Amino acid sequence: MSDIDPIEELRRQYPTILTTAHVAEMMHCTIGDVRDKVHRKDLKAMRWGHQFRFFRDEVIATLLAGSGEDVDPDDRDQP
Repeated sequence: MSDIDPIEELRRQYPTILTTAHVAEMMHCTIGDVRDKVHRKDLKAMRWGHQFRFFRDEVIATLLAGSGEDVDPDDRDQP
């Protein structure tokens, strides 16, 4: 049995600031789905020219919120 924390594994695998493609990979969805989530305000993003950028820990918090866990990224130990 593995003791790997999936949240820490995401933090290890992805940079602090993410592209739309990174987020789609993390969420196992399409880039279009990520853009739709941003436009519906289900996912926070920053405009970077004509593109979006995302903070990794905010994306993780969104994933956790969707899983039913009540977790604020500031409540977790961050490296």
